[in-house]
Amino acid sequence: MGIQNSENRQKFSRLRQSLRRLSDEARKLIEPSFSDKPVIKGSVYELKRKCGKPGCKCAQGELHSRMVLSASEKGKTKLRVIPHGFLVDVQIKVRRYQELRRARSRLVEMHRKMIRVMDEMEVMRREQIPASGKKKVSR
Repeated sequence: MGIQNSENRQKFSRLRQSLRRLSDEARKLIEPSFSDKPVIKGSVYELKRKCGKPGCKCAQGELHSRMVLSASEKGKTKLRVIPHGFLVDVQIKVRRYQELRRARSRLVEMHRKMIRVMDEMEVMRREQIPASGKKKVSR
């Protein structure tokens, strides 16, 4: 027989629309995962430091700088110097990795919402078997 109450039908319709929107957004978030373009885990930043030589320019405050990749490996943060000429390529691959991770995180959040909506819809659709056996169960 379905949901009879007008207010409940409207609520069920809103839940169905919400589930459809979440599903559409999930599809868009999954799309970048199909790419075979390489990614690099980590973050790129400029590292400035002193070398310790007394006559060097860094002793007067002009620090040596290098671009590095910082990434966690087996629970420890590792720094890797990015060779000259490779910075742009590394930054692009790191950006791709970070976008994938953000999409994955958003997808996890969305799936939790989808399950909550589906559970709520299920509760609204649930019907009890009549105790007397007089009423037929609708399908």
